[in-house]
Amino acid sequence: MDGKRMLVVFEPGRSGAAALELARDLVEREGATLTVVGVAPQGMSGARCGNSAHDYNLAIQDSVAGDLDHARAWLEEFGARASYELLIDRVPPSLDEFAAAGRFDLVLLPARRRPMRAPGHPAVERLRRATGAEIQVIAPRPKQRTHG
Repeated sequence: MDGKRMLVVFEPGRSGAAALELARDLVEREGATLTVVGVAPQGMSGARCGNSAHDYNLAIQDSVAGDLDHARAWLEEFGARASYELLIDRVPPSLDEFAAAGRFDLVLLPARRRPMRAPGHPAVERLRRATGAEIQVIAPRPKQRTHG
């Protein structure tokens, strides 16, 4: 991975933490360049949607920016350097466009529970079409069971 570019889509939770941990390990062992991105989903506004979603959307953006700050603090504890980007859903660049423009070699996505759908992450196929990067969906490690 030496000299390679890696993108981690960070989301809070066990899968997001597992993806970030793997990224940190790859930076330490193989010298990869790391970019961490958070994507802020946006509520719809308009006549059919009721009131404006402006305040809601700003709150979501602040929340995702806070998640990125936590990821930054955690990575910095280990001396891992990275760049950080906040993307806004439905505002260019999209995640696919950002990943394609960054010419990443590896994209790590946190696994999501998707009831009545295949497990994984909904962005996998779009990212595969948009980039030549290897795409990995990272599931959380199983919780350790204690016997006693």
